Amino acid sequence: MERTYVRVLTTFAAGAAGGGMFAALGLPLPWILGAAFGVMTLNTVRPGLAAWPRLLGDAGVVVVAYVLGCTMTLGAALTIARELPFMVLAAGLWTAVSTMIGLAFAKLTGLSIQDGVLGSMPGGLTQMVLLADEMRGANAGNVAIMQTSRLVVVLYTVPFLAAWFAGDSAGASGAAAAGGGAAASGALAGLPSWAGYAALPLVPLAAWLGRRLRLPAGEFLGPVLIVGAAAAAGLPWPAAPQPLIAAAQLAIGIFIGCRVQLRILLTNRRFGPLSLLFAVLLIVLTALAARLWSAFEGDSIVTWFLALAPGGLGEMAVTAIVLGADEAQVTAYQLFRLLFVLMAAPPLIRLAFRWRKSRAVRTG
Repeated sequence: MERTYVRVLTTFAAGAAGGGMFAALGLPLPWILGAAFGVMTLNTVRPGLAAWPRLLGDAGVVVVAYVLGCTMTLGAALTIARELPFMVLAAGLWTAVSTMIGLAFAKLTGLSIQDGVLGSMPGGLTQMVLLADEMRGANAGNVAIMQTSRLVVVLYTVPFLAAWFAGDSAGASGAAAAGGGAAASGALAGLPSWAGYAALPLVPLAAWLGRRLRLPAGEFLGPVLIVGAAAAAGLPWPAAPQPLIAAAQLAIGIFIGCRVQLRILLTNRRFGPLSLLFAVLLIVLTALAARLWSAFEGDSIVTWFLALAPGGLGEMAVTAIVLGADEAQVTAYQLFRLLFVLMAAPPLIRLAFRWRKSRAVRTG
């Protein structure tokens, strides 16, 4: 017990030191990116030392989900509903692009189609590794290396690029203001302020139910749906204190740092570098798509970049909050893509496998 206690404290110290360093340097998202960097460094120097309770990581995610849910208004919900065709289009295009990249990666490295496609899908490291465990012909270790490459590249390029886009765009915060600046309306708008405090126990309960029902990112999805629905109906949720939000980001950053094992990239010279290269390609395609989509729709390029980025739902949501992007739109697009990928990946892999097999028979 004492050993675990010391490991958790050491991990916290590494995360806090990394966050403090990034904050001192004025880098974006210091308490997520810096904390993750500190813990990843600890994991690389002393493998197996880092430890962080899942409960603390989930608590940070719940706080972020609560903040996002509070920004939801009836107008924002209607906007998201109107953009459903674009969500389907974006999710479908990303899934198709990721499938093609996965097939190319499998051909270049000699990996199985299952490994190539699952490793390239922007559906979350944990979810894709779990799918690999359940899928015949897939190797969870290979998928973990490819997903780790994507996660590292996304984690340390998307926030910086988004911050650069935000500095280059005068209207970056306009969309976000629309989410929280409107007057409360709805069936619950007339309730006193204490009603929001009384409803706070529903937030962790929603996270527990999300995990219990095995929803994708359930600890995030549950509170977002409950808090967002109540906020859209006019419930006066209390504002989250800034120190609590900073602590939540630190908890998330440490949790991410514990998940990412840089050593598997450093020690696997066979396709570790190629995985990083393909992840960079995804980011370049995201930036181009965001530029085109923002020009077509007239919205902030920061919002579109974060909405389309092949990153984690929580990380992109926090980045949207910090940079003043439209949090509701970013969350909606990221969540819809996650659900789409989880449903589409298995049949797509089977289809690609049959196509490769039939092609081999024709040419052989």
